Order: sequence, then structure tokens, then C-alpha cells
Amino acid sequence: MSTTITIDAADAIEAAELVAFIETWLAQAAPAVVADFETFAAPYTVLELRAELVGLAASLGASRTEQR
Repeated sequence: MSTTITIDAADAIEAAELVAFIETWLAQAAPAVVADFETFAAPYTVLELRAELVGLAASLGASRTEQR
């Protein structure tokens, strides 16, 4: 079963920008931040989280263009 969820275009843009900001911050995070995250979220890694964030930003971007 598939569910369709819609989001206002302006909200999708804002969410995509926030997700991209967090991904960029994580890409430059200090080793202590990475180690702390990976201890907290093991076995999930920062690289996996960043990949998920990139995908989410792309999805939000796609939903923005679909609503035009």
C-alpha cells in the first residue's frame, strides 16, 4: 500500500535547504562529533546519515518541481 503525502512548495524548499545545511555541517564535523554520533547511533554511521540526508533533500526538491 502506497500513501501520497503532499507538502507546500515553499515548505519543501525550506526543508530541503535545512537538510542540505545539516548534511554540509556533518561533512565538515570534527572527529569528536562523528565519534559521538557513531557511539550514540551505532551501527548507523555519519556517512550513512549523510547519504540519507542527500536522498531526502532530493526527494523534497522533486516534490517541489512536481507541484509546479
